[in-house]
Amino acid sequence: MAELALNFVSPIIETAVSKAISFAAAQISTAWGLEKELGELAQTLTMIQGLLQDAEKRQESEPAIRSWLQHLTDVADDAVDVLDEYEYEVLKHKVQTQGRKWKQVRTFFGVFNCTAFRLNMADKIRKINETLDKINNQGVLLLPIRFSGQSHSTAGARQYPETDPILDCFKFVGRHNDVLEIVNKLDKIRSQHILSGISIVGFGGIGKTALSKSICSMVKEQKLYDLVAWVCVSEEFDEKIILGDMLEYLDSSVGRMNNIGALIQELGQNLENRKFLLVLDDVWNEDRGKWDSFNSRLLKILKTSGNSILVTTRSDKVASIMEALPMQKHDMVKLSDHECWLIIEDIVLRSSTETSIPLDLEGIGQEIAKKCGGLPLVASVIGGTLSREMKTDKWQEILDDKAWILQDENKKILSILKMSFDRLPSSLKKCFSYCSIFPKDAVIFIDDLIQLWVVLGYRPRPNVKPRPKVIRPKGRTSLHPEVPLSLGTNPHTAIWGTQMA
Repeated sequence: MAELALNFVSPIIETAVSKAISFAAAQISTAWGLEKELGELAQTLTMIQGLLQDAEKRQESEPAIRSWLQHLTDVADDAVDVLDEYEYEVLKHKVQTQGRKWKQVRTFFGVFNCTAFRLNMADKIRKINETLDKINNQGVLLLPIRFSGQSHSTAGARQYPETDPILDCFKFVGRHNDVLEIVNKLDKIRSQHILSGISIVGFGGIGKTALSKSICSMVKEQKLYDLVAWVCVSEEFDEKIILGDMLEYLDSSVGRMNNIGALIQELGQNLENRKFLLVLDDVWNEDRGKWDSFNSRLLKILKTSGNSILVTTRSDKVASIMEALPMQKHDMVKLSDHECWLIIEDIVLRSSTETSIPLDLEGIGQEIAKKCGGLPLVASVIGGTLSREMKTDKWQEILDDKAWILQDENKKILSILKMSFDRLPSSLKKCFSYCSIFPKDAVIFIDDLIQLWVVLGYRPRPNVKPRPKVIRPKGRTSLHPEVPLSLGTNPHTAIWGTQMA
């Protein structure tokens, strides 16, 4: 029973986080003085979530981690019980206050009973928070790779990718010839092999993911493949996770499988007599053995020719390892200064009621575009910064900023990102800094995130009555356009949906 219980710690914590966020954002929590305690509970549980995937993987071989998970499970159960008790009291209060005999109800739910409940509940939540703080500190010591690898809320599963094949709403410039060239190459070489592909190589911020999204869009329009699957790989190359993601992408009704044999069999059934394009985005693996194993598993289940893999990577070595398959390499080049300006112009105008940028700003903006180094990421970030400061002196300050001086591309990008962050309003800086508690590759549900900001006092509570379990206007409007440029890969989903990947 203990082994079974440990496998369910992730959904228990997810339930507790969801309830804590929802209750903390409710106006009755403020009235009862429990907003702070519930917000702290949600925050601590959210931080612990980042440790779970690694812990659940290592529990069988490391007794200390198994003991830590057991302790966490017990406390998470207690937290859910307390939140259930709180929910019951809230519902009872609503029923009573909606009754006809308000005066009698008020006497029943009197000052004494209400105060006693608040004190008792606050004490329970405070004790659970103290225990969870200790568990979190222990977990950080036991699992030091917390923020360096993939983090998922269910063992062995990447619930949501860091990137996805949906085209972003920002202007795509300077890559149309690349798209045509790669699609033509894919179409030409796939007919000659069971499995072939292309590796797109370029340093960070040059637009590999955006290019791949456009390629996916074109191959779907031309119906070159029966299926297109997208998997964000990042640092950890785990063939079971990748194949599982691929299967889940092809058939969302199939649950996550831990047995590699069953996974391969299910994939084979899904791919039978169907040609696919598999996009492996942001690959870092330079271990040839892992590539060979992954490729051999794919080749075993493929019966027909015409299947392709599209890889994006910063590493030439990754591209050379991929040559074990019939692969071709595509090196990305930087955008022109004019193309960088088109990106900046598009983002600025999206946040403005004007149809064109004033001439005095346009001249400065074009000089800024020259400093973007041909990197669309830099142009996008700077475009967001400029859109918030539509004054000549502000644009001149950005042009003259020392962040542009660095020669090293990676350091320069980080320096420019920091400059953009430094120019945010102080209220948004706190919001963005809070997001550092989320592990890399974690999905961020924006409605929950905004509610946490409100609970912690980072954003004002809306004056209007919110929809059930959602706090919207003041959080959302203050985020656009900063959120998609700084936190998410899909602005459509981040701003107007429920998920920010």
